[in-house]
Amino acid sequence: MITQPFPLIDERRAVNRTTTSTVDAIILAGGQGARLGGRDKGLVDWEGRALIAHVIDRIAPQVASIVISANRNLLDYGQFGYPVYPDSRAGFNGPLAGIEACASHCSNPFTLIVACDTPKLPLTLVRDLKKTLDTFKVNATYATDERPHYLPCLVRTQYLTDISAQLNNSNGSVKGWLKGLGERATPFENCQAFVNMNYVPGSAAKPPPEK
Repeated sequence: MITQPFPLIDERRAVNRTTTSTVDAIILAGGQGARLGGRDKGLVDWEGRALIAHVIDRIAPQVASIVISANRNLLDYGQFGYPVYPDSRAGFNGPLAGIEACASHCSNPFTLIVACDTPKLPLTLVRDLKKTLDTFKVNATYATDERPHYLPCLVRTQYLTDISAQLNNSNGSVKGWLKGLGERATPFENCQAFVNMNYVPGSAAKPPPEK
């Protein structure tokens, strides 16, 4: 049974309200779950709730709308109360295909793109990423701590249309797409905020290296 995200507490609703109205969000949950033995990553239980429920809880107060990219269990994802869109391309073509499928449903000037397996995202994520866009007049920014994290990223929505051409050229790299847009990293101090929960004890996958 898929659980709904817990109600957001008032403190979280109060964070970054000045940027909320200009930012949409895409949660990417359309992967094959290769490191989880083929399990649908966003629906994997973590601390009593689906991973994607935690992600929604973290980003919902920071954005105007959310859409979910998923290629399996669409009804389960729909239970979280947000629109769900599968890839328009056959097969699993990576995160850019998920962004492509959701791009036309993002209408605000900026779009936040996050993975479904990052349940500890900062409550100031949008504010801090947008500060980089505004300060340096770039088209895209991503998080960095001890290393770069190309997801999450914040991009100017008008450039989401560039993804189709990149996919048509068989280039499915988020890193490559962001570099082509003209990007700049946004530093964060909390190294645990961007940890991917992509390992379940007992699965065939190896646990991620410790930081």
